[in-house]
Amino acid sequence: MRRALPAGRARVSGPFINLLERRLLALEAIALGRAQTLGEVAADHARARRFLAPLEGTWHDGDENLVRGFLDRWQGPGEDWGAARARGLLQAAGELAGIGPPPATLWFFLWEMESVLSTFRAGSRTAC
Repeated sequence: MRRALPAGRARVSGPFINLLERRLLALEAIALGRAQTLGEVAADHARARRFLAPLEGTWHDGDENLVRGFLDRWQGPGEDWGAARARGLLQAAGELAGIGPPPATLWFFLWEMESVLSTFRAGSRTAC
């Protein structure tokens, strides 16, 4: 993520990178059944939106298709919604890290991740 940022964005990315690390750890806890929520405050969501706003729309359909291919997975019968969603985000992040996609693909993933995370904050337990 840090390497993908343009030089001007890299200098101001520290707080967002820290937030992203906390979120991935929280998602891991949810995926493993050790937590039910992200443990975030409204300022975390606002920080992510401010960081991502200048990057919005820099991606194209190919970026969206790749990311959605990783994120759009069926939930198994009886599978906990939150744990399934958390695992999906973690698996997508791992896959993307492994293939080293163009930066725009990462921006779209982070944008989509923000959308999925909003369902955790809202306490929703239904599919998006």
